[in-house]
Amino acid sequence: MNETNSLSVGARLRATKRYSGALALLFVLATMFTGCITRTEVDYYTLTLRDTTYHETVRNTPGSNADHGVVFPSTRDIRIERQTTSLDSSNERRYPDFLRFGGIEIAGLVGTSSSFGIGTGVFGLFALLDSNRINAIGNSFLGSHDSTSKIFKGLLFRFMPMEYRLRWFDDSPNWTIGTSIFELFAGDEKSSSVLTSFSNVYIRKRYWVRDRIPYVIVTPFVGFSLLPSAYVNLGAEAQLGSFGGFNLRGYLGYINGFNWGSKQTVNFPYIGLGVSALDFTNRVEETERQWKDYVHSAVEVSALEIGFLNAFNVAHNAFDSSFHLPITGGYFRLATAHFPLPFLDHHFWIGTSLINLMALGFAEYPTSFLPIRIGWRKYLIAEDLSFEPSLELNYYPSQYANLGLRLRLDTFSGYTLSLIGGYAYGTTGAFLPSILYTNGSGLSSTFSTVYLGISFGVKDYLLKSEVVEAQRATEH
Repeated sequence: MNETNSLSVGARLRATKRYSGALALLFVLATMFTGCITRTEVDYYTLTLRDTTYHETVRNTPGSNADHGVVFPSTRDIRIERQTTSLDSSNERRYPDFLRFGGIEIAGLVGTSSSFGIGTGVFGLFALLDSNRINAIGNSFLGSHDSTSKIFKGLLFRFMPMEYRLRWFDDSPNWTIGTSIFELFAGDEKSSSVLTSFSNVYIRKRYWVRDRIPYVIVTPFVGFSLLPSAYVNLGAEAQLGSFGGFNLRGYLGYINGFNWGSKQTVNFPYIGLGVSALDFTNRVEETERQWKDYVHSAVEVSALEIGFLNAFNVAHNAFDSSFHLPITGGYFRLATAHFPLPFLDHHFWIGTSLINLMALGFAEYPTSFLPIRIGWRKYLIAEDLSFEPSLELNYYPSQYANLGLRLRLDTFSGYTLSLIGGYAYGTTGAFLPSILYTNGSGLSSTFSTVYLGISFGVKDYLLKSEVVEAQRATEH
């Protein structure tokens, strides 16, 4: 590695330490806000049971063998017992209590006049793990300049955006008020062109072009922030999605503000194209439907999947270049969704993940954004155990194919356990392991290997395709 790149790596490490506290704060806030998605309504009842019992005993006059009439009545005893029992009971109903609850939203922006473009590419993702762009950004902090022409010069990033119903103008529909735990606008790669917020508030008005999944919505907005940057953000968004938590988003706006430390003004118009994952949108009508009747569009939605692999054709394991561990690597998937395909009883599915990182060995370290994945699911034991073959195609920053098999146990608590195996081949492309750790390989590599492993799914929810199709049929 040359001297310039070594300095940029050092700058990245210092930035990592600087923002570790901020990431910890984001995690705590995310944990707190996840309780804001459900509204619980409870009906309390008192059931009163009244029972009256009549006991009648007839005693005739001695020597008489028949009942007497009215003139000469029989001797009778009548005993009446009354019982009253009160039972308290309740009926609990759970509803979604949000119009939007998101995970990650990221976009590349066009519009700043600066030539110091980040070059995030479409959706704002594709510079995050591209070694060429990371080194260029690191060098810009050291005073050098990357003169390469960029189309997407800026970046928008939001963590856990949320929207709730705003009841004003005589309860006018489709008004929302919301926030996000963290928001970032970068006009370019210079630190003086970045605005961040932990205190943003947005008011939006939704206009529905299509009100069935996948939704098409146009939303004008006005937003404000106070800390750590103070700014006003005006514009409009276009949304296609809420399809298994994935959305395509377009942006048009203008932001004006400053950072309290430097008091330097930051303002620029922007046009953007982005994507959001684990990001769910509701109509007002859906907040009046119980969770048990909620309409789903995906046969699987997973927040996180972590696995450990043993690849059979790698020279060194991914964690150390000189010692052999029982495993050679692992893999990491963030924000996964799979959707049923309308043929062969809907058992085939197609899907993607926001980030897909696969460490097979020390140099075999491919990763990609938004891969294309197609597969087939077969249930072996009720809905507890399933078998899934799949084919995954990854195109950037690494180019590789992954033919995989999975045997998965569903615990029905949001956690799954899987045995996995497969065959992966391709090239690491523009992603180098040295981006993540100093002992990682600094060279692009090709690979072709069979692997076996085990994986754990966190917030991994599975649905049968028949259930998804039946729910969608009753959407309207």
